[in-house]
Amino acid sequence: MEGRLKIVLESSNYRLLKAIYNALYPETIQPPSTECRINQEIMDSKLVILIECNRINLLRAVTNSYLGVISSLLESLEGMSIE
Repeated sequence: MEGRLKIVLESSNYRLLKAIYNALYPETIQPPSTECRINQEIMDSKLVILIECNRINLLRAVTNSYLGVISSLLESLEGMSIE
């Protein structure tokens, strides 16, 4: 793999971590490119997302996509009790 990036989200709220995990799950099992591998797992109070791609520009694009989904989800949940 050309590039590797790890995103670690920490929260004491398991439901929030699980909601983010579930929102990203479809992209994890079927990445946007065959040149990428994506793994995620919840460990203790952390959601760990590992993105590996053959090309650095693809790594950047996939990372931006994931961060966009996470950001949108957090904004949506901001006023709800899940956060």
